[in-house]
Amino acid sequence: MNKPNNMVLINGISAEFLNINDRAIHYGDGLFETILYQNGKLLYWKQHYQRLQSSADKLKMVCPDELLLLNDIENILKDTAANTILAIKIIISRGAGERGYQFKAGNSLTRIVMASAIDTDYSSLTATRLLSGNLFICEQQVSINEGLAGIKHLNRLENVLARNEWQTNATNNKIIDGLMLNANHHVIEATMSNLFVVKDGQLITPGLKQSGVSGIMRDVIIDVASKNKITTTVTDLTMEEVITMDECFISNSLIGMKVVNNIADHKFPSDSIAKLLFSNLLGTIEEHAQII
Repeated sequence: MNKPNNMVLINGISAEFLNINDRAIHYGDGLFETILYQNGKLLYWKQHYQRLQSSADKLKMVCPDELLLLNDIENILKDTAANTILAIKIIISRGAGERGYQFKAGNSLTRIVMASAIDTDYSSLTATRLLSGNLFICEQQVSINEGLAGIKHLNRLENVLARNEWQTNATNNKIIDGLMLNANHHVIEATMSNLFVVKDGQLITPGLKQSGVSGIMRDVIIDVASKNKITTTVTDLTMEEVITMDECFISNSLIGMKVVNNIADHKFPSDSIAKLLFSNLLGTIEEHAQII
């Protein structure tokens, strides 16, 4: 696999070090997006950029111009073969500042664009088949915070702690993610993905008004379900309810979808709706691809 010459750009310049006064380091004051790149295309780019814009607005930040970010991505991909599969990560920080939580209006933002290779079989989208595995139940909770719910901000310590509750090894290498609940005992998401379950042909996904990240792929799947006349209900779910469901799967921008076979000792009996949705999801890739 050919790798990009410049794997990291900071403010458009190849670099390995960040200003020690950057607010991303001190406070996690920023946002990020992770985008799948394959066959010379950024998948679902418009949706990612729109979320970056809306999230920046909530954090009172000025989102970098779309063409500026695309130019950074083009530069990082120079001399990269079109069939290379990469995770493109964009980080927007409020930039370097003085000590203290208060930020100055008009602070110069820091933008970071980086690329890392991923295996074809990591993603159902790149493998073009619906992958599967099991879910772990994490003890670490997701915080309840309506002001930050849905935003993909840089404060991800909860996810870090949750992800390290299990190790990938010979005995549990089929674990594809870990479920996280909030203090109300509602299942919110997995450490890096959104959750969907199916009951009697109806698609159900947890509400994210109080906690969690509103995923790009989550929205795409809900749209695909609607076009296939599958009703989607957004509601609070308990763990006890989840394990009564007929099907379960997770989603994010890199993996697309993955079917959940087991949670703890519970095995889900079906995956027919997931297969239907995935088949239709593959058909949306070209429609939502940004040539780069």
